[in-house]
Amino acid sequence: MTLKNKDQNKPDSDIARGKARLLDAIPDESRRSFLRVAMANGVAAPIALASMSGSAKAAPFEESPQTGKSGLANGGAGQDAAQHSAVPVNRAGVIIRDFADPYLELLRLLREGAEVEHCAMLQYLYGAATIKDSYMPLTGFGAPNSRDLLGVAVQEMQHLGAANRLLVALGACPHLDRVDFPYEPDLFPFSFELEPFTRKAIAKYAYCEGPAEMFSEGVQRSAEDQHFRDSIIADIAGLERPNHVGSLYNNILDLLEECSGRPGFPLTPEEVDQWIEGLKLVMDEGEEDHFEFFRDVYEGRHPAFANAGVDNIWDLPSDHEAYPVIEVPKNPTAYIGHANQIPEGAAQSLGWLGNLHYWISLALLDYSYRYDDKPSWDASVAQMMTGLWPLALEMPKHGAGMPYDALSMGYAFGKGREENRRIILALANEAKLFSRTIEQHLPARYNAENTAAVIDAMAG
Repeated sequence: MTLKNKDQNKPDSDIARGKARLLDAIPDESRRSFLRVAMANGVAAPIALASMSGSAKAAPFEESPQTGKSGLANGGAGQDAAQHSAVPVNRAGVIIRDFADPYLELLRLLREGAEVEHCAMLQYLYGAATIKDSYMPLTGFGAPNSRDLLGVAVQEMQHLGAANRLLVALGACPHLDRVDFPYEPDLFPFSFELEPFTRKAIAKYAYCEGPAEMFSEGVQRSAEDQHFRDSIIADIAGLERPNHVGSLYNNILDLLEECSGRPGFPLTPEEVDQWIEGLKLVMDEGEEDHFEFFRDVYEGRHPAFANAGVDNIWDLPSDHEAYPVIEVPKNPTAYIGHANQIPEGAAQSLGWLGNLHYWISLALLDYSYRYDDKPSWDASVAQMMTGLWPLALEMPKHGAGMPYDALSMGYAFGKGREENRRIILALANEAKLFSRTIEQHLPARYNAENTAAVIDAMAG
């Protein structure tokens, strides 16, 4: 998810966005400290580095002709350096700022945020399909909530929508692409992996969703919280990273406030306030509701485990009949000839049809955000719940998982609205025709009528 979000107390060479060699080339500790302060408080790393590349007599700060405040030369932080060291702008760890212009940085982080939410949604969907039928209350039925895994995945889809609607409100395009393994997105604490819903996977999800202070060192906490924290850190192989999903949203909120009221900014101050309140609700849903859900599951306290007969269901060996999860391979693909390809047969065919529904759903989401078209959003959800999801539940019965492969074409297919409609229509027809060729493998819950509805809507 290639910026690693590192602890502020670690060497500066660890706090780089693919540019560790540049930071390593600064031997002077005072310059190192200056760079740390600058980047931690919202100064673009390239500008901070450039400010130190001139003569030794050059002052790193100069008066800004726009604000009258002290800032870095060529675009600044907007505050005195001494104030910077006393006021931590990033409230949960270091996220390196790439652009001095807060509008550009806001767009960058929102696109990153959309990818984070997209990846979380897919990982939760993949895990939910690996839960055995006897633990259905843990899987859920698709209503957005924080009590079952499918409900949490649906809420992540809503968070993805919030990021995209804000991008559009800011004059940018929607962003429905996701990363591909083994690529690690800049602002996500762990590499993106589709894997069964095991104890170690749940530990990662609890860590990612949870508040940073729950896992930080040197924090006073109850004995129960300390045991939970230590268990999580052990299960994620001791990785200690201060940035969680909430850190990203904290930075987005700061950037919205920084942009508010600036000439030419697309949102009024009143609209900025509304977006800030909405994003705070998204943060609370993750750091409180989702975190508590994953903690309950991790500690074996979820109601689905009430009759398991053990203190913690995850203490059972994976081959025990009461173990909650079907073991399937990680990171599958339905692309022929690629690594981790699903073996040919029913699973491979179901995976490819699932890809088609996944791509249709994302194309419809892009269409809905781009043109403010609510029926397309509804059709996208229908594709997910009655096309893709029944196939995802079926695949573990064949020893495989839904691949959720990325589409190289992206999901804004055409140069305009009508061209988009035409290509979405073609993709829906592709799914309809292919589903007929594998009809004998389709689960009973699979509903082809929703694809027919997409065809009717896009053809009209």
